[in-house]
Amino acid sequence: MKIIGWDIGGAHIKAAKIDFKKKSLKTKQIYSPVWKNINNLKKSISYIKKKLGNCDYHVITMTAELSDIFHDRKSGVKHIVKISSEVLENDKVFFYSKKGILEKKKTFKETLNLESMNWHATASYISNFFSNCILVDIGSTTTDIIPIKNKKIICKGKNDYERLKFNELIYMGVLRTPITAIKKNENLINENFSNLSDVYRIINKIPKKFDLLPTQDNESKNIHNSARRVARVFGKDYKKNEFLKWKKIAYEIENEQINILKKFVEKIKKKNFLKNVPIIGSGIGEFLIKKAFNKKKYFTYFSVVSYAEKNKDINCESAISVANVLYCFLKRK
Repeated sequence: MKIIGWDIGGAHIKAAKIDFKKKSLKTKQIYSPVWKNINNLKKSISYIKKKLGNCDYHVITMTAELSDIFHDRKSGVKHIVKISSEVLENDKVFFYSKKGILEKKKTFKETLNLESMNWHATASYISNFFSNCILVDIGSTTTDIIPIKNKKIICKGKNDYERLKFNELIYMGVLRTPITAIKKNENLINENFSNLSDVYRIINKIPKKFDLLPTQDNESKNIHNSARRVARVFGKDYKKNEFLKWKKIAYEIENEQINILKKFVEKIKKKNFLKNVPIIGSGIGEFLIKKAFNKKKYFTYFSVVSYAEKNKDINCESAISVANVLYCFLKRK
């Protein structure tokens, strides 16, 4: 059986094709700003479908419904369901919801349960491997902190509003997040001069194949232009002979982000567990999670998903997970 899992976001679309007989994995991720133009969605899905080739089934999770191109989330979900189903062939398409796997015909009564469920799909899959753990996923824009207890996802928040309230969702990633969101104790220029993608380019933490977003000034992504953009946030002009100074500042920002992460994970741990539990790191920002937590009780997503480890596609976990969840669902039917 061949399944393609899709994670349709507002800035990126990620897909993972798994051949469950051969235990092989092929992935594709592209920059696709749905928030700019809804037509990008149809083009991007068609492009990825062509690249990955034929399969037996598709399964979709999404966050693109948050995009402000839509009037509200409900209409966003309906648009995404309609467009993706048309491109991918209606009868082969399933959707991931809070209630599990849904066929397309059932989605229109369940739009609320389809909203922003990619984190839930990843956690649902990881719960097959760990009875008790905390899954931490850092993406380009957000961080999800998901407690799993007795193989059950025990998040108090059921939507973005509640998850923010209960510290299970932080609007802090490693690409699109403004520097001022991390360095809150300094009086910096709160303009869109730079973001964390510049910071992590300077210290070589983001693989080029995942560095897909345009820069804030539309200039190149080399380390000197990245440092120039960071310097503007501090009210400075960049000089090449000062690169090491800005490299040091980039490491300082990384450490501050790690401290923020530790604080939020500790809150979730204290609320839900009496002792230390394994931390599972996932996403393009996994390098931060690895630095933050005890290596003895730390696992990466890909150390669990053994057949996927060799691919090192560290930014398609939700797509891989949702494909696996559908596979298990179909086997039970």
